[in-house]
Amino acid sequence: MNTTTYTVGVTSVVLVVAVAVWGLSGVSAPLPVNPDPFNNPETSSPTTTTIKLALLDTAALGNGKERGCDRVVMIDRKIAATSSVLNASMRELFAEDREELSGAFNFIARTNETLMFERATIEAGTAHIYLMGSLSGLAGVCDDPRAQIQIEETALQFSSIERVEIYLNGTKTNLTPSQQ
Repeated sequence: MNTTTYTVGVTSVVLVVAVAVWGLSGVSAPLPVNPDPFNNPETSSPTTTTIKLALLDTAALGNGKERGCDRVVMIDRKIAATSSVLNASMRELFAEDREELSGAFNFIARTNETLMFERATIEAGTAHIYLMGSLSGLAGVCDDPRAQIQIEETALQFSSIERVEIYLNGTKTNLTPSQQ
């Protein structure tokens, strides 16, 4: 046996022993990467929750609930975990400034300059949504109920809510032009 063969053999044995000791030492190999961590419940973060925002299918092509001239489309939105999901949902709805999201219409974005969400409370199955300012951006009879529809449907996603009452500047309203 020559020296080269002996050195290679000893090196191989040392490498095998090192790998075995490393494996037994409690150091684990890296875990495989999940290609879609947002849809894996095992990796979902307790620091976020998913809510839905009500938007409008103005062409009424989808199969959402019919309201006014449109159909309601619910889109998912990930938010920071909170015990006040109704308030967080309304803040998200009013913070969105794009009129089109996922192919659906967001009427609330049209009135963001003048209509602001203040707070929401829930009492005996009724969501009380408090707004400040005035409704703007109306361009016809189909627009009249759109803000009300988006607010109500966003609130009604929660099983604890059976009804929705909207207040504008402290006065109960349905947000139509006659009740602004």
